[in-house]
Amino acid sequence: MTNLLELINSGVTDVTVNVKLADLVELIKQTIEAAKAELLPAMVSAAQEVLLTKKEVMEKFGVCHTTLWNWNRNNILIPVKVGKKVCYRQSDVERLILERDRK
Repeated sequence: MTNLLELINSGVTDVTVNVKLADLVELIKQTIEAAKAELLPAMVSAAQEVLLTKKEVMEKFGVCHTTLWNWNRNNILIPVKVGKKVCYRQSDVERLILERDRK
């Protein structure tokens, strides 16, 4: 029997398939494992993301609260809220520094 995932990925469209329950369960397991393999690295990376406080970012760029507010409004630097505290992803801050250095 052909693997159901291979059949789906082959691009064949006009096919009628009788599927055994065991084969359907195997397809679901394969799909879940593929999704975990794709998403897990991104989730681990996000969990390890370093956050900077609003004060740290203002000092790094030499700007005030209003500038950070404008950057948020203009999608330049988007804050992350942790409870009531406003933080910024270090990776976003580094990206902005690199972009400003190129200009």
